[in-house]
Amino acid sequence: MDWVSIKDEIKNYARIIGIDKIGFTDARPLSEHLPLLIRRKEAGHAYAVNEGDPHKRVDPSKHIPDAKSVISAAVVYPWQETSQEPAAQSVSGPARGRISLISRGTDYHVVVRDKLEKLREHIMSVVPKAQTVITVDNEEILEKAIAVKAGLGWFGRNTLLVTPEYGSWVCLGELITDLPFPPDQPLGSGCGSCRRCVDSCPTGALDEDKNLNPDRCLAGITQSKCLPPPGIRELMGKTLYGCDICQQACPYNAKAKAVGHREFTCNPENAFPVLAEILDMTNTAYKKRFGLTSGAWRGRTPLQRNAVIAAANLKDAGTVPALVKILCSDSRVVMRGAAAWALGEIGALAGIQALEKALKTEKDPQVMAEIENGLKRRQ
Repeated sequence: MDWVSIKDEIKNYARIIGIDKIGFTDARPLSEHLPLLIRRKEAGHAYAVNEGDPHKRVDPSKHIPDAKSVISAAVVYPWQETSQEPAAQSVSGPARGRISLISRGTDYHVVVRDKLEKLREHIMSVVPKAQTVITVDNEEILEKAIAVKAGLGWFGRNTLLVTPEYGSWVCLGELITDLPFPPDQPLGSGCGSCRRCVDSCPTGALDEDKNLNPDRCLAGITQSKCLPPPGIRELMGKTLYGCDICQQACPYNAKAKAVGHREFTCNPENAFPVLAEILDMTNTAYKKRFGLTSGAWRGRTPLQRNAVIAAANLKDAGTVPALVKILCSDSRVVMRGAAAWALGEIGALAGIQALEKALKTEKDPQVMAEIENGLKRRQ
């Protein structure tokens, strides 16, 4: 078969169905990345999302035994702040948090997978006996390394894939197949000596050598189930889920081509939620409001804990009643601990009185420590 012509035709079809960039590479193992993956797994970082089996991540043949090619696809998500943000962030209005750009709108896993399913159907119409497997982010595959190898972009100093056209504002997905497509050529790195992303990171999670410390990355910290330590909490600002700071500092991202995918359309009220509303949110209300977003899989606790931290960082006295309620009656230890810290930071009289009362009844030692520290800061 004329694999070059078929490959070109697949690329044309990919653009029609909303895949913004596509590349092809071979399915040879990415063995050079294995030692780093093993070290990261053994390190057991507190805030790192489980990456799965390192050997499976580097070897496409563990997904399809006779794998010969991997198709790497990139879909651009909205990288410009919604024009309605200033209205949502009104100084005179209630305090609001911020959800990262990729975590707004429909879950990007669903969006990218849907486009790759259409691409697979098209490939099967051309080569009916083709074997294919789709992976999107949460499967065990090194998607950024594959994208680099397939010529979509390069590893940025922010540890993300950077494309010349769209910067790092892209969601990635892969289609592994037994079809022998000719590979595309990788691009050279475009970062040069630029270190704006490194300098912009408030927690110092990035270094010069394109390494990321998961225990200091706000994107991972906001997704965790535990209470971040003091020192990190203050650096979280009003962040409720994810982080865009290093990407916003990148010059390639500043001049990226905007692409409008309707699937990522988002209500500004969900992009910049009122903190008090998040704190009072039931699990049912959470699922109704955020259940179709990419962060929904982590549940409401991380979002609410981050809202507590944001309330403290913004010194939002309007959230004190909700924080007192959490401290006194919430069954979740992490929420009571966060509320105790926040009430100590805000320093409102009602909050201090609640801390003094809770100190007499609280049983969990971690929460008790937060209460005691909060009271000490107010003495």
